Amino acid sequence: MARKSLSSQVIEEIDRACGLLKPIQDITDPMTSHLVGAVLESLHRVEGMCLRAMQADMNAVTSNTPLGTAFAGDKLAQATHRAPATTKRPVRARKDKA
Repeated sequence: MARKSLSSQVIEEIDRACGLLKPIQDITDPMTSHLVGAVLESLHRVEGMCLRAMQADMNAVTSNTPLGTAFAGDKLAQATHRAPATTKRPVRARKDKA
């Protein structure tokens, strides 16, 4: 099973909390309703931050710019390669028959 990112876990918890708070906002007195509404707005902002972070990660992976490499510390991205081997045979010293 694939491991979920922190952002997706936070979004799931926000959805759960919003589901619990929505009915309370509708059936309580105006002051409590206002407080619950403020909490729901705050949760919505946190959800937006998580979504932007997830989108930034996806943009970094798909970007072709040098600064937008998938991971800055990625060993594969920083690997150096040797020059390709040549097919030319090495020159050997030959004796001249005089």
